[in-house]
Amino acid sequence: MPDMPEQPTAPLPRPALLVGEAHGRREVPLHGLPAGIIAVTVPRTRKDGDEVLTRVPLDRKRRVNPAVVDLVASDPVPAYDPPPGLADRDLVKVLTTRTRKRWATVEAEFGPQQAWRTTVSLIRCGAVVLRCKVIQTTGFAPDSWRLTPSWASLREDKLAHLRGHPDPLRLHAELLQEMVGVPQLASEHALLTATAPARTLQVPAGSAAGTEDWRVYEVAVRSAAVWWAAQSRPQPMTAKALAGKSMRDTKNPWTPARRQAFANLVGRPFDQAVEETDTELRMRGPLRWRVDDVIADAAACRPWLGLPAGGLRSLGLIDCSAVGVFLVENEDAFTQVCKLPGVTERWLCVWGAGYATHGLAAFLKAMAPLPVAAWQDLDAHGIQIIANLTERIGRPITPVGMDVDLYRQGTKYRQKPEKRAGNVHLAERLAVSGPLALRALAAEIAASGGDGCEHETLYPEVLPTLARTLDQIPGEQTSAIWPFSTDGIA
Repeated sequence: MPDMPEQPTAPLPRPALLVGEAHGRREVPLHGLPAGIIAVTVPRTRKDGDEVLTRVPLDRKRRVNPAVVDLVASDPVPAYDPPPGLADRDLVKVLTTRTRKRWATVEAEFGPQQAWRTTVSLIRCGAVVLRCKVIQTTGFAPDSWRLTPSWASLREDKLAHLRGHPDPLRLHAELLQEMVGVPQLASEHALLTATAPARTLQVPAGSAAGTEDWRVYEVAVRSAAVWWAAQSRPQPMTAKALAGKSMRDTKNPWTPARRQAFANLVGRPFDQAVEETDTELRMRGPLRWRVDDVIADAAACRPWLGLPAGGLRSLGLIDCSAVGVFLVENEDAFTQVCKLPGVTERWLCVWGAGYATHGLAAFLKAMAPLPVAAWQDLDAHGIQIIANLTERIGRPITPVGMDVDLYRQGTKYRQKPEKRAGNVHLAERLAVSGPLALRALAAEIAASGGDGCEHETLYPEVLPTLARTLDQIPGEQTSAIWPFSTDGIA
C-alpha cells in the first residue's frame, strides 16, 4: 500500500489565484469603470502544435484600439469566494451559466436595477467576466458574461451543494456501502458513519480527502473505492474508465478539486494512479497549495504532487518557502532528484512533459522573482528548450549539469543522419544566439557533428553534488502567499 500523504494540521486562508483573468492581456483605459475593475483586451489565439498561443490585438499601426473588451477584477481573487450577501437563489442563477449569458438575460434574471450592481460584485470577486462593446473609444456597453475558468470548473459541485440532495439519507447510505469491503477506506467509513446526514450533507471532520465540499467528497470516495478494488488487475485504469465506473458517466469532468481529493484518498498523484491524455506538472519541494477547499502539500505528497497544467487558473499557491525552482527535463531524472532531501527541502523541483510547455511557462512566470535552474539533455534541443523558456518567462534560467566537460565524457545517443544534420544546424545557431551560459556547449555539439547526451547517463557525475551546485545559485528564500502575476507570455 502506498504511503498516505500527510494532512495539514491548521486551516489555510483562501489564496489568490496564481494566474488571473488579466493574465496576458493589455489594460484599456475606459471612463466610468467601478473601483476594483479594469477593462482588458480580448486576446487573439492561434494553435502552434499542441499549444494554444495568445497575443494582444493591435491595429496596423501597432496600437491597442479594441472594439470589445472584458471587464475583470483588478486585484488578486480566490478561486471561489462568492460576494458577501449574495442570496443562494442568485448564486444558483450565476452558476447555471454554462457558456455565455447575454446581458438581456442577466437583466431579466436579476432585474434591470439590480443586474449591474450584482455583476460588479461578481467581477470583483472573480466570478464572471463581462464582455463589453467599446463606445466611442472610452465608453462601454455590456454585451454578455461568462464564468471565469475557476468558477466554471467548480460550478457543478457548488450547484449540487446549494440545491441539496432530494434523499440525503439514501445518498449517505450508498456512500457507506461503496466503502464496504475496501480496507484502505475503513477509517473513512468510520468517519462518515459517525457523521449524521442532514439536508445538506456534511463531509466528516478529519477526512483524508481534504475537502469541505460534499460533491467533491462523494466523487473522490466513489472513485477511490472503485480504484482500490481494481488494483489486483494488471491493466491500469484510464481516467475516463474510472469516471465511467464510479460516476456512471465517462464525460464527468475531473476538476482540479476532484483530482486532488481522490489523490489524497489513494495516496498517489492523480496521473500516477490513472492513465490520462492531459499532462501534469509534477512538483516536489517546500510549497503548499489549495484548490477551493482542497489542500495538498508538495513537500508531504509521495512521491510528488501533480498539478494539471491546464488548471493553473483555479490554483492558488501559498506558503512557498523555496529558494528557487529547479526544472528537470525527463521523468526518470526527476524521480531521482525527488529522492535528494538536500535539494527538495530548499528547491521546488518541477517536471512537465514537453507538450505542457505553455502551462509550465505560465507557472514559472507567475513564480517570479524566484530564480530558475534547469537540467536538460545535453543536446541542441535541450539548449533550445532553455532558450525558449527564458524568452517566454522574461528572466534567465541557470543551466545545471550541462557544461562542456560533462558533455565530452557522456554517452552519446544514436541518431539518424537526417536528424543529426538538423541538430548541427540548430547547435550552430544557438552557439551564436542561444543563452550565454550554453553557447560553449552548443558550439561543442556542433563541432561534434550534432551528437547528444541524455542527462540520465550522467547521474554519477551530477546527482552527488547537485545540492551543493544549486546552493551556489543566488536567490532569496521567502515564505508568504505568492505574488499575483498579470504579465503576458510572449
